[in-house]
Amino acid sequence: MSVPAKNLKLDSKKRITLGKFVKSDVTSYDVELKENGVIVLYPKVEIPAEEVWLFKNKTAMDSVKRGLENSKNNEVVELEENFWE
Repeated sequence: MSVPAKNLKLDSKKRITLGKFVKSDVTSYDVELKENGVIVLYPKVEIPAEEVWLFKNKTAMDSVKRGLENSKNNEVVELEENFWE
């Protein structure tokens, strides 16, 4: 999605507000300052520490992706009512 250029004014502490430019799931940015003064922001989405294991475990991540794809394609199986007991 391209957004028309907009002039953002710095406040007295040299800050700007990104407001409507930020997608709702973005939680932080990496910042790169180019030699010519251009500032590049790279959006990031952070995950809870307790979920990091999933992103480090390729087998588990592949299984989750497969399950999501199966669900999307309505390829699901009904479990027995006492499955978790």
